[in-house]
Amino acid sequence: MFRKKELKKRIENLELSLAKSQEYITDILTFQAGDKALAAQASPNPYNTREKLIEELIRKYKGYARYGNQTIQRIVDTRAAFTMAGGLKAVAQDTERYTGELAFIRDLIELNQLDGQFGQQLAVEKELEGQVLIVLDWDTASENIRLRYISWNDTRYQVHYADHLYSQITKITYRYDPQAYHTEGSIPSPAAGAREVVIPADRSVFIKFNARINSREGIPTLSGLLVEAEEIDQALRDWRQINRYFASPTPYFKTEDLQEAKDLYDRLLSPRINWKIGKVFAGPAEFRLVGMDYAGAESIRQEIETKIKILAGGAGVPIQFLGFPEFMSNRATAENTMEPVALISISEQRSWLGGFKELFDKAIALRNLHAQAGSPELKTGVVDPKMKFITQAQIDRLIRLYFPLWQKSAISLKTLLSLLPDIDPQSEMEGLGEINSTPSRDKEEWA
Repeated sequence: MFRKKELKKRIENLELSLAKSQEYITDILTFQAGDKALAAQASPNPYNTREKLIEELIRKYKGYARYGNQTIQRIVDTRAAFTMAGGLKAVAQDTERYTGELAFIRDLIELNQLDGQFGQQLAVEKELEGQVLIVLDWDTASENIRLRYISWNDTRYQVHYADHLYSQITKITYRYDPQAYHTEGSIPSPAAGAREVVIPADRSVFIKFNARINSREGIPTLSGLLVEAEEIDQALRDWRQINRYFASPTPYFKTEDLQEAKDLYDRLLSPRINWKIGKVFAGPAEFRLVGMDYAGAESIRQEIETKIKILAGGAGVPIQFLGFPEFMSNRATAENTMEPVALISISEQRSWLGGFKELFDKAIALRNLHAQAGSPELKTGVVDPKMKFITQAQIDRLIRLYFPLWQKSAISLKTLLSLLPDIDPQSEMEGLGEINSTPSRDKEEWA
């Protein structure tokens, strides 16, 4: 009798000890999990260095990243297309005096496809690295300049300045090992075999974009938007997962008690019956399909739309170019969104124009150094680059404002032609034989 009571008490004590142990273990695991969760919280922007930022931008543009690839690819290509939409042209300050200089620069543009594929690639690299380094090499066969692009992500080149204001470049250096085989984006090892490459200032053109005053490096436009691009992809995947669950509701049978539910379950799964939705069912149970609440999907949709708007605004790309034309209420709204794009592209083109101007002058100086004996020396500073970005609103302004002014002799033909893209006003006027003529006030044939 007493023996049974003692055993029963011991069993109760053991069960109590086991329950307490499980409780303690649960508390410890919960604490550790919470501690790990707090320690594992990432920075709101994990790309907090130039190396991490540019490497991730390039990975996303190539499609190697886990999230954000398509959005970044579309933004980079769209912005590059906006920048080089009107192409690059060369214009002489005096067409009659500087025909040789203009012909040389135009040959340079055509030889290196600055007005085509190479120019477009430079615009893409500008979006990825925030800066562009172009090296000039003399080509004896063509008697012109060959251009090469040097990637900062591949070489980690260093730009050396003569002063602390970062205004005058003395040289550009990086280390290169032709025998080394390293993954793309990694820094070439300075170990034995690596040699230092030195590019003098007169053979290089370095263009910075979005840089601070007196800054030594450029900043990519998408520097603060990578997290938004990733979160859009993550939200889309969450939405897809919800749709999968929502499209697969669970059959639910409500019975009087647990035993009845077990019997019904065994009967439905038996090979003899093999019941499925669509077959006739009769029994003491209430049947219905149970699915997920779709309210969470609406929240995800709003998150995607909000992130897309933030991304489009930060990148300066109209939201319809990102695949969301439904945000545009009408055609006029869609066309009006191109005006800010034009302003942004024109502001960036100022940096490009400064760099191309330096490129033209250094190309002419390098040509004078390597030209054959007896060749006439070309003058620097007399050929300017020209880039145009024109929208439908600007075309309408030309038709409604400037064209009537020209018809009334309020502006010259040269001024009118200078407002048109892909047209050299001086050449056109020479071809028309109207250099010294003034348009009559009554030209119905032009209307």
